[in-house]
Amino acid sequence: MTKKRDLTADPRKTATRRLEKETGAVVKEPGGRLSVALAYPNQYEIGMSNLGLQKIYHLFNRREDVLCERAFLPSPKEIEFLKNNRRPLESMETGRALRTFDLLAFSITFEMDYINVLTMLDLAKIPLKNRTFDDPMIVAGGVCATLNPEPLAPFFDLVFIGEGEGVVDPFVDALLMSGTFSMSPFGGLPGVYAPSAYEPEYKKDGAIERIEIKSGFPEKVIRAWAKDYKDNPNVTVIETPDTVFGDMILIETGKGCGRHCRFCAAGYAYRPTRFASYKALTKNIDEALDGESKVGLVGSNISDHPDMERIFEYIVNKGGKFSVSSMRIDRLTDRTLQLMSKGGLKTITVAPEAGTESLRRRISKDISDETIIEAARLIGKAGAFDLKLYFLVGLPGEEQKDVEAIVELVESIREAMVDASKERGTVGKIRVGVNGFVPKPSTPFQWAPYAGTKQVGDKLKIVKSGLKKTPGVTVQTSSARYDYVQTLLSVGDRRVAEVLELAHKYDGDWFKAIKETGIDCDFFVTRKKGRDEKAPWSFIDHGLRDDYLSRDSERSEKGKVIAECPPPDEKCDRCGQFECGISH
Repeated sequence: MTKKRDLTADPRKTATRRLEKETGAVVKEPGGRLSVALAYPNQYEIGMSNLGLQKIYHLFNRREDVLCERAFLPSPKEIEFLKNNRRPLESMETGRALRTFDLLAFSITFEMDYINVLTMLDLAKIPLKNRTFDDPMIVAGGVCATLNPEPLAPFFDLVFIGEGEGVVDPFVDALLMSGTFSMSPFGGLPGVYAPSAYEPEYKKDGAIERIEIKSGFPEKVIRAWAKDYKDNPNVTVIETPDTVFGDMILIETGKGCGRHCRFCAAGYAYRPTRFASYKALTKNIDEALDGESKVGLVGSNISDHPDMERIFEYIVNKGGKFSVSSMRIDRLTDRTLQLMSKGGLKTITVAPEAGTESLRRRISKDISDETIIEAARLIGKAGAFDLKLYFLVGLPGEEQKDVEAIVELVESIREAMVDASKERGTVGKIRVGVNGFVPKPSTPFQWAPYAGTKQVGDKLKIVKSGLKKTPGVTVQTSSARYDYVQTLLSVGDRRVAEVLELAHKYDGDWFKAIKETGIDCDFFVTRKKGRDEKAPWSFIDHGLRDDYLSRDSERSEKGKVIAECPPPDEKCDRCGQFECGISH
């Protein structure tokens, strides 16, 4: 138990220590500026590893008429300290109470952080609902908010839909011009959604019948895009050693992915694919290496960057070290592996996703077993790399043999690595991550059900027990119950907010909350939805044609693979029209 005056648990003391280690933080005098508290609903080390948060902080603070400070979820000991001392949650930079800011903006990356949003509002002594003009305006952004804001809708005044680069300035301009914190000035502003202006009505069977929209607000909220991304990729703006990645400067190589994996939100939420230019990347790399930092290259599709190998060579030739978030297994070559080794990489991360070629075709990841095994040989030959492999179970169309094949495929990968590394005498370890499939909004699998906690749990056990005695291989799996809750928050409508609020009240006991509300959560989670059913997020225009996802869902059932997107500089309207200077 934290004592009332235990100063080691005082968040202000912690913030002061962290600020001393940082470079790049901004502190401004209030001076009539719009005051923004930018909140990340998880702890500091995780939030500061997020490039989205760093970009939004930069976008707000580059304006002279805005003051932006940060806030993070306190540690359990710090939460207890705040409650014991009746202290409100404060900003990191100056220790200002969050409830005194004009705007409290949450950057939300993971569904399971939703409950932390409510915790932070409570700690800030801001009402979860029914706020007045004396309270800050509460807004949200991030990939989760873009895909489906509805489970959070009752708690937010506004939600940013799309990429922050395309919405921050227009939003601030509209807010300052109106001089009011009412919702009316934002009707029709691209990328801004006012939940109170949209009221769903339900059929007797629980499905959404229609959405009643207030006058002055659009039928479709058009998502926002970053229009100058090529020359302005996201990069770490506040440097600190206290992150998940330590002393590493993160540089985003691109947005989106043109590979069309049907389960993957990133390939649809950030469509179309855009790559940062070689010139912009090398400029940011130079700045990172001049500061003697390691470079972390991140993105949904690093492997398809047209200058990937040149970028690796550039870093190595400058004597730098780098890491990459993940690689396409079919893009690994002797040359890229050699550069990765020289660049100091110890672990290579790839995601076969499924154990059989047939199931990989259904998810539009057309990689053969032969290609995977050959890549394992190249990895084993190139050096003592460790290998991370990611798989999903419970995918649409999956059979028992597909799950069992994961074990067989990993064993074959291990055998290939051992065989290729015989001359060297050392072989890297293999770490296997297996998660239950969680359907994501605005993907071809948005209608698919979660396979169920027992079924997913059994499948996770098959993989874990099957590889238990395989030397050099460790397996980590998700929790089937955790995956159930994540699905509820991923594809549920605003009725799910009642479950979320109770789970917050019960300190994260989701299933107690579900039981008490009486809401049939299986309706959202384990039920297969009809393709003609109105989705909770149907009011969002992501740029995709209305029929594209449903047609692709049908193609999946036939095992048809979608051809990858053409290069960004080639015009294409195969799946829709996008307002970012590129049509794909």
